[in-house]
Amino acid sequence: MTHYFKDSNTKPFAITIVILSALLLIALIAFGWMDYNKTTEPEHSVYPLTVVVIEIDHEGDIVTCVDGADNFWEFYGVEDWQTGDFASLLMDDNGTPNTIYDDVITMTLYAGTFEG
Repeated sequence: MTHYFKDSNTKPFAITIVILSALLLIALIAFGWMDYNKTTEPEHSVYPLTVVVIEIDHEGDIVTCVDGADNFWEFYGVEDWQTGDFASLLMDDNGTPNTIYDDVITMTLYAGTFEG
């Protein structure tokens, strides 16, 4: 039987290599498992929505709007809005594309007024 570790200087080096290899293997398995089991957040998407301003609450700084499907939306910042103004809202679907009840207004833009 051949002894590979006859020289006392190579035995600690070999043991260190084995220990580091085992730690590297454990780390690779752990990181792979963590990435595999990570829950993914639903993908958010944005969409435009045109609304009409129906009420302005100067005390609460709230603008209330209604869209074409009679859904009401509110946002803060009454400074330049008037009742009857059109607004374009950039909406975030919050990762639930089949319902609007949890959607969030991310941006508001003045879109004109109707003078007929």
